[in-house]
Amino acid sequence: MANEPAITTYGEKNPQAPDQLSLFSFLVGKWQGSGRTRLPDGSHVEFDGVTWIGRYILNGMAIADEGHGPTPDGKPFLGISFRYFDTKNDSWVIEFLNVSNSFLRRQVKPQRGSVSLDAGTVIVISEDGQTRIREFYRVTDQNHFTFSTDLSHDEGRSWDPVAVEITLTRVE
Repeated sequence: MANEPAITTYGEKNPQAPDQLSLFSFLVGKWQGSGRTRLPDGSHVEFDGVTWIGRYILNGMAIADEGHGPTPDGKPFLGISFRYFDTKNDSWVIEFLNVSNSFLRRQVKPQRGSVSLDAGTVIVISEDGQTRIREFYRVTDQNHFTFSTDLSHDEGRSWDPVAVEITLTRVE
């Protein structure tokens, strides 16, 4: 224990972490990319300069991943997701800290929201007031993934496609 470094770049997964944590382990490391977002008028804005960094935290029992990038008006954005699997309730807990706009949103918790895997794509569904948000993490290979979101305003009966889409490449 005394020989363990106090500072690590990305942390390490705890061997006793729930197996479910592996679902998001691809996020651990440093990623860079670009993307596009849909504006309220339906048009899209493209942007570069996205950095996404994932780390094991809380003694390797959870993952924190932070996204840095520009907003449509060019201002800097920072958001951090905290992901862990609650074995007591057999459920994911995912919280999103929007540092730029100073709020915390619980995306998934027992009995609300979901995390699933479909043909290699991790899908997270959460709610924010009257809006349902569906996130897709499409992992192409160990060095590439695409993040995108769809929105629903009718409890998931229909979805507005691609509110945000970001293509990322591992740099570390």
